[in-house]
Amino acid sequence: MNKFLVILTGSPRGGLKTWNSLFKNIIDPLNADLAICFGNKFLKKDNFFLVQKATFDWTFEEPNNWSTYYQDNYSKKAIDFLISGSDYGMAGGIDDNTGSGAIVSALKDIIYKNHIKIVEDYDFVIHTRADQYYVDKLPEINDNEILIPRGEDYFGICDRFILFNSKFAKNYFSLCNFLENAQDKNLAPDFVTPESVLLSHLKNENLYSNVKRIDRFNFTVTLKNEHTRWRVAKYNLYLKNLMIKYPDEFLDSMENLRKKYGFYKFLLKDIVLALNFYYLVLRKVLGKLKKLFS
Repeated sequence: MNKFLVILTGSPRGGLKTWNSLFKNIIDPLNADLAICFGNKFLKKDNFFLVQKATFDWTFEEPNNWSTYYQDNYSKKAIDFLISGSDYGMAGGIDDNTGSGAIVSALKDIIYKNHIKIVEDYDFVIHTRADQYYVDKLPEINDNEILIPRGEDYFGICDRFILFNSKFAKNYFSLCNFLENAQDKNLAPDFVTPESVLLSHLKNENLYSNVKRIDRFNFTVTLKNEHTRWRVAKYNLYLKNLMIKYPDEFLDSMENLRKKYGFYKFLLKDIVLALNFYYLVLRKVLGKLKKLFS
């Protein structure tokens, strides 16, 4: 039986309903172990659930300014590369730049430098954000595939969920080496976003040919008034006490679920999510009609 490790990085937003969806659809069906990797400033009463459930607690003292991490571990070239994408969130975490690109890149590096041997003890690895709400289980995977949901690519490839064989772990988590050398080797993408950098890195490591895009089954959420470094959630997920950050993610995930199971099973899986789906679909249609006739 294959051994799976789920690694959660980034701000642990979303609360118990969100994390329960992770266990229901991903961790429990795969009998996976859980590792958490984020700053210990996030260790609060609300997210002790993750700490208690984690097989590996890789939390750490987060720097006030992530530029110090890069200064301690890389040359100025890496920082300059990150700053070149400041308009697209790539420099987030350095000085006053918005977004979280520098942070999510450094988190991969922390795993690469400190925990890679543990990661490689598993057969398969899932690296994802802690604020993902899951509505379905994973498809089967073979040893040479790298699974990434479709959509949310932003000039590159979506970086919110990835599943791969652990033989690819060193190549995947070595992203900061790419940041260090991208300019010198003329590998920098035209638009420096977290997604375009990941795509360029996968190509540079000869991993892109292994990527298989799968139907989306997850979307990004927050609790009301939770802090975010980038896009503020504006859409209510009614009766769940959650907010949807990217409505197209939600709509795609739910439409894929409806197509897979049919109308009645779709309703029975989670009628609250289904009602929110049809509400947002109706809202989108009415918005288009309003523009058409205004």
